[in-house]
Amino acid sequence: MRSPKRLEMERSVPWSELPTELWSMIGRKLDTRVDIDQFRSVCSLWRSSIPPVSESKLRIGGTLINQCMVYLLELPPTSPKDSQCPPSREGWLIKITEDKDLSGRGRVQLSNLLSSRPILFEGGTFPEVLCTMDYRVTEIFVERYLIGEKGACYPGAARKVIMLPDSPWAALEETSVVGIFGRGRLKCWKHGDEDWNAMDNPNSPYDDLIAYKGQFYVVDRFGTVSWINPSFKMVQFSPPVCGNGNGGDWKHLVESGGDLYVVDRYCNEFRTFGRIRAGAVREAAGFKVYRLNQEWGKWDEIRNLGDVALFLGYHSCFSVSVKGFGRCKGNCIYFTEINATQGGKVQVFNMEDGSIKRASYSPDHLRILWPPPAWIAPNGFDLSPSSLEELLF
Repeated sequence: MRSPKRLEMERSVPWSELPTELWSMIGRKLDTRVDIDQFRSVCSLWRSSIPPVSESKLRIGGTLINQCMVYLLELPPTSPKDSQCPPSREGWLIKITEDKDLSGRGRVQLSNLLSSRPILFEGGTFPEVLCTMDYRVTEIFVERYLIGEKGACYPGAARKVIMLPDSPWAALEETSVVGIFGRGRLKCWKHGDEDWNAMDNPNSPYDDLIAYKGQFYVVDRFGTVSWINPSFKMVQFSPPVCGNGNGGDWKHLVESGGDLYVVDRYCNEFRTFGRIRAGAVREAAGFKVYRLNQEWGKWDEIRNLGDVALFLGYHSCFSVSVKGFGRCKGNCIYFTEINATQGGKVQVFNMEDGSIKRASYSPDHLRILWPPPAWIAPNGFDLSPSSLEELLF
């Protein structure tokens, strides 16, 4: 009598003999660009089963929506045993910017994870091609921003732009866009509109905007989160984080583990660097983190993030689990402070002791950001003079 295991093996079909239409169904379930690219690179059959990701860019009025991709690169397992009992992981977080103008011309370049400043290398000292098939690649976040008529990015015009549905398969006819512009005002666009439309902003100014579970959400200065419905109407989704009005100075929205978080940034008074008034900034003094308890409709303060690190950039906020990464620490918040004299500097807030340090002064925190690991640049690398002049981290 044949065993159940043997019967199962006899009924199995080699993957190369599966019907073509089944591969198309499988490919259409992939929801990130890197997964689609890797799927199509396996063989000609898989490549022909689904189309490539469209490279077309959305234009709204006189602006183009460009995007950056945040990836986590890791070495793939060297054996089946490593997949079951993986050794200590080593990863590198990178941001790839598709630097294009309104004509669609441009190039792909590596950027600082939080400040979006380009990282340029001397010729021949860094791989010209990073093949995604050589690494385990995880798409962490898709960051979008506006480019003006002259091909320049104007951060002050739109602090954050969110486009939904956030899927490589979404048709233009289905697309909606919401952005936070100057003074925390919201504007929206849907297919058929010629330009941005101002939204009714009952709780303006708004601090942050996020795509959460396929919907638009915004947070105001008091930490009240509102849902933006398909008609671009505001619906209150949560109570304020700071009901007594004694909260911090800036609210950030982050998703982590399927939950919605508000990160409240507390700032010092204005400081002016040198004689340049435009360099005046309010430096961060500390942070408080709150997780929305949707069952009870309240905010729970979180004092320990465990193996999770939060990243607060100018155009994006996201979370990364560093569990299993040797010598990399979680329970911290990476953020950027940008001023006219020093450029952008990446800081790290330690949730355990409340300290704030430059990332470059803390190797345990910097390692996942910089420098490129030896398995990326085995012969080392040299930065270009223009990148050496700026503070990357």
